[in-house]
Amino acid sequence: MDSLTGKLLVASRSLADSHFARTVVLLVHHDSEGAFGLVINRRSSVQLADIWERIGTGPCPLTLPVMVGGPVEGPLVVVHTDASQGEAEVAPGIQFTARHDLVEMLLQQARKPLKVVIASSGWSAGQLERELAEGSWGVADATPDRVFGDDESLWQQATRHLADQHLVQSLGIKHVPARPWHN
Repeated sequence: MDSLTGKLLVASRSLADSHFARTVVLLVHHDSEGAFGLVINRRSSVQLADIWERIGTGPCPLTLPVMVGGPVEGPLVVVHTDASQGEAEVAPGIQFTARHDLVEMLLQQARKPLKVVIASSGWSAGQLERELAEGSWGVADATPDRVFGDDESLWQQATRHLADQHLVQSLGIKHVPARPWHN
């Protein structure tokens, strides 16, 4: 299977795992040894200010929701658009940063758009491929609009997009205008 790095995993309606039901996961890394991703549409009850007290200096520069990236404990990371402070470009226009000094600098600069994420999701070799074959996930392109858009409606928007895509492919339609309702 080709690498899915930079794609979004969209949980199917039937995925019952409480960690992943109705989630969208940004795949930061995927290869034959496994996958690493971040749930980008599930808010934590923890506020950035609470975390900032432990990791930052001075007053918390932003009021942002903190996303729960998955069931695996890990450091605070930031998904953003600033290539000069990105450790990895996940997809065009989407950067990933986990290094503490860069995370602190990104938050202090307060340049949006960005998503603050605590914890992550991981799959062992072959595990994600099995889940995809079982139909647990749909796959969509990660775009800045999707990643940094409204996290509360992201899953609904992504499932609608995948359903539309499936319908177009099933019907063999070669071209769909951007706004077909304007005919």
